[in-house]
Amino acid sequence: MIHLPENTVFTAIFGVLLSLIVYLITRQYFARHGKSDYQKKIEIANNEMLYSIRPLLVEKKVPSKEILVAVRYSTAKKYGVEQNDLYDEFSLTSDLINETIANSFLTSDEKLEFCNLLQSIK
Repeated sequence: MIHLPENTVFTAIFGVLLSLIVYLITRQYFARHGKSDYQKKIEIANNEMLYSIRPLLVEKKVPSKEILVAVRYSTAKKYGVEQNDLYDEFSLTSDLINETIANSFLTSDEKLEFCNLLQSIK
């Protein structure tokens, strides 16, 4: 039978416990990091949807709901995210209305006209 000194056994047990703690901490860190990457993808995809619809409004054109669904589908596919996580019609138009109201280069009448156009999408 092999006889090991006591401190060798304690060192081995301490090393295993320390390795387990490091593993749990790094797993938690990388799990959070992965979620933040997904959230960044969603934010970029939502911004792309806003930027693709905005030029239509300048020309006073309103995309149909079918077009918005197609834009959402293709943007979700492009960024590898779920369609349900992206803007729906209500959220998209609400953010566009907010941008329109906050735009200091438009007159009050133009702001109201654009907002009325956007309301027709909801």
